[in-house]
Amino acid sequence: MGKTDKNIIKTMASVSGIVILAKILGFVKQMVTANAFGATIQTDLISISEGLITNIDYLLIQTLSTAFVPTYIYLNTSNPESSRKFVSNVIKVFLLVTTVIAGVVFAASPLIAKILAPSYPAELTARLAVYIRIFAPAIIILIELAVFNSLLKANESFVPGELVGVNQSVIVIALVLLVGSRLGPDTIVLGFYVYAVYNLCFLMVLSRRYWGIERGNPFRDPNIITMLKMMGPLLLGYSVIFVNQQVDKMIVSGLGAGTITAMGYASVLSNFVCTFIGSICGVLFTYITKNIAENRDEAAANLAVSSLVQISTLLLPISILTMMNSHDIVTIVFARGEFGADAVRRCSLALTGYGLIFIPYAMREIFSRFQYAYGDDSKRPMINSTVSIVLNIILSIMLSMWLGVLGVTLATSISVFVCGALNIYTSTKKNPGIGIRKVLHSMPQWLAGTAICVFVSVAGQRLLADEHAIVRFAAISAAAMLLFYAVNFRTVKSLLKTAVRR
Repeated sequence: MGKTDKNIIKTMASVSGIVILAKILGFVKQMVTANAFGATIQTDLISISEGLITNIDYLLIQTLSTAFVPTYIYLNTSNPESSRKFVSNVIKVFLLVTTVIAGVVFAASPLIAKILAPSYPAELTARLAVYIRIFAPAIIILIELAVFNSLLKANESFVPGELVGVNQSVIVIALVLLVGSRLGPDTIVLGFYVYAVYNLCFLMVLSRRYWGIERGNPFRDPNIITMLKMMGPLLLGYSVIFVNQQVDKMIVSGLGAGTITAMGYASVLSNFVCTFIGSICGVLFTYITKNIAENRDEAAANLAVSSLVQISTLLLPISILTMMNSHDIVTIVFARGEFGADAVRRCSLALTGYGLIFIPYAMREIFSRFQYAYGDDSKRPMINSTVSIVLNIILSIMLSMWLGVLGVTLATSISVFVCGALNIYTSTKKNPGIGIRKVLHSMPQWLAGTAICVFVSVAGQRLLADEHAIVRFAAISAAAMLLFYAVNFRTVKSLLKTAVRR
């Protein structure tokens, strides 16, 4: 193994450990909030308004980080002295931009509320508008937080950004336990602001040696102009994702009180895996970009393809088990307190659809970032994303008529797969070194392992029907994953040896 390979593995090990800790605490946070507040119309209102702000932030954060990292790396490689000024200008530009966006959201909150929940009566629409106004200023905080997180990642410091999730969960859990009985669901709003401000200060301090505020008009910096030009197509592509997420919530808002909250909890469960994938892809993005900057295109292609094969091998049994045992998973995590049987049923249906998303999500993230790493063409992944999201909206509308919330989440998973496949195809145009031979070579073992997971799940549900959900799910998961990885031992062997050694 080369030095770079060892660094990647060490970094992934550190990041993976923090992500696992963050997601475990995230589960505890959701269990505590579900137990305290259940799935009601008020939690729906908070979920819709908070989701609007976090989706806007997702749009800006993904655009910012994807354009910032390669621009900063190229600049820091060729002219390190100017990188500090570039960061200063980025901070100022996005402070201005997000202030304007937050102001628009605040002023237009009544109209936005009507658009987001068209089936709500006037009273609920007015309450939703109030929550939107409360959450609007958070846009500024979260984007500045993303600037410092991107800066740390560009300097190969990945752990602090993952600790943000740990901080968030600890703060929310503490607030729910301390003041939840007095504030009710509004505790979620308080927790949102407390952890956002704390994490901003946390990352500002940890990245302090890489930045400082300097005088000057940021729009006169040619590097800022370069980054903004790169962000244009990215912004359009992620805007389509934003529109899709809002359309999904509009559809689900008409499926009964508490359904949006139930879908949100299902999303939390699926995000346990997706966040892990995204964190690993963030690490890969930095090293792929460095390989490309050093004209090592073949090494970049090999890293992307081999990473996809290894990640897919790890994720496939998790995906199958999630879809086949969603009711047990939701029962174990959320079925207590105010979270009753109907909420469990709706949440498990949503989770079944989300269970298909894991490998497609890895495909999309690895190969969209692969194309962005070249820094000269961000249109192709934007077009791919747009095509898949249009498909998602169409499928969400159609499938929700027959399958309800399951149809909405299933449409999301299908569209992500389409986007991932398109990203792989367009990546081969950028770098012919990308080949799918390794993927095809692993396909027979994956199919055999999938059949085993399905069989074990069906048999386990029947044989252990009288057992507690946690006993049943633990037994099914242990047996299925052991057999799956035994069938795929060749693919897993080198990964396990490297992981143990490092």
